[in-house]
Amino acid sequence: MLKFEVAEVMKDSNTVYDIAQKVEYRQPLTSEEKEVAEVCDAWAKEIGETGHDKDHEIAAYLRRTIQDKVYNAPDELLDRIFERGSVGEFDSYEAVSTPKNTLVAYEAAKGGNVDKSWIDLRAVKPTWKNRQVETDISYVDLRKNGFKSIANLTTFANEALHNAMFYDVFSTIDAAITGGDQKIDVAGTLPTITAMDALELYLTDREPSESVAVCLRKYAQAIGRMEGFYNYMSGNMKDDFNRYGLVEGYGRMAIASISSAHRQGNGDLLIPDKKIFGIAGRIGTMDMKGQIHVYEDFDNNKEAVNIKVADFTYGYAITDIENVAKIVFTG
Repeated sequence: MLKFEVAEVMKDSNTVYDIAQKVEYRQPLTSEEKEVAEVCDAWAKEIGETGHDKDHEIAAYLRRTIQDKVYNAPDELLDRIFERGSVGEFDSYEAVSTPKNTLVAYEAAKGGNVDKSWIDLRAVKPTWKNRQVETDISYVDLRKNGFKSIANLTTFANEALHNAMFYDVFSTIDAAITGGDQKIDVAGTLPTITAMDALELYLTDREPSESVAVCLRKYAQAIGRMEGFYNYMSGNMKDDFNRYGLVEGYGRMAIASISSAHRQGNGDLLIPDKKIFGIAGRIGTMDMKGQIHVYEDFDNNKEAVNIKVADFTYGYAITDIENVAKIVFTG
C-alpha cells in the first residue's frame, strides 16, 4: 500500500516540495499535508532500512522538482535582463543583435552620390554551459531524518545549479566590459554619488524605464549611507532604509542586491566583489536546453544512495553589451 501511496503523492512534486519545506522550517501543516508528510517520511525511512528503491522514486522526484523549480520557474532578475526560452537537447541557434542605426547622413550635392553606410546587424552564438551535481544520501540519514534528508538534498541541488548559472552570466558580463564610458572607476572601497550618478545617467540614456543596478548587499547598504544622499530620499525610502538598512532604488534605477551569504559550494560569490553592475533593459537571450536527468543507484558497502543530477544545460547570448556599465572599486 505504501508504494502505491508514494507513487500517487510524488506525481505533484511541487506540493511535496512545499510540504517538505514547511516541515523543515517548522511551519504548521494542514491535516492533508500531514498525511502526505507521513507517507513520504515512512517511504524514505523504509529505503534507509532496506537499501532499496525499486521504482527509483528518489530520482524521479528530484528530476521533476528541479525541472519545475529551476528550468520552468520564473527568475525575476534573469527574466528582466534576458529574453528567456528553451530549446531541444540537440538543438542550437544564433541570436541576432538589436539593430543599431549606423546609417550616415552625408552632406551632398543635389543629384550626387555619397559613401554607402549600413545597419549594424550581427549574429551572436550563445555560450553553452553544462552543470552537474553528484552526491550521496546515507542510509543512516534516511532512517534518522526520513524525507527531510531528501528535501534538503533537493533544496541544495536547486541552489547549487541556479547559483552556478547566475555566476556564469555575471562573470561573462564582467569580462566583457574593460573600459570606456561603461567602466566607472572609484578610488576607494565604497560607492560615491558621483559614480552612482554616472551609472544612472549611462543607463537612463539607453532604457530609462527598465534600468537596474545589481550588487552585493553591502553596497546597497553603503549607497544609502553616501554623504548627502539621505537628503534626497523620499519619505518611504527613508522608512525602508531605516527598517532594512538597504536602498532599493537610485533615481530611475532599481537596485537588486545579492546577499554575500549566498555562495556557491566552493565559496565563490554569485557576482564579482568590488563592483556594481548597471543593466538597461534586456541585453540578450538565455535558453535552457533539453531536460535534466537524475540517476540513482545503491552502494550497500558504503550504505548510501548515489545521486547524479546531470544535463543542467543553459546557453546565453549577450547581444547588447553596450546596455551594461559597471562601477569598479579600486581601493
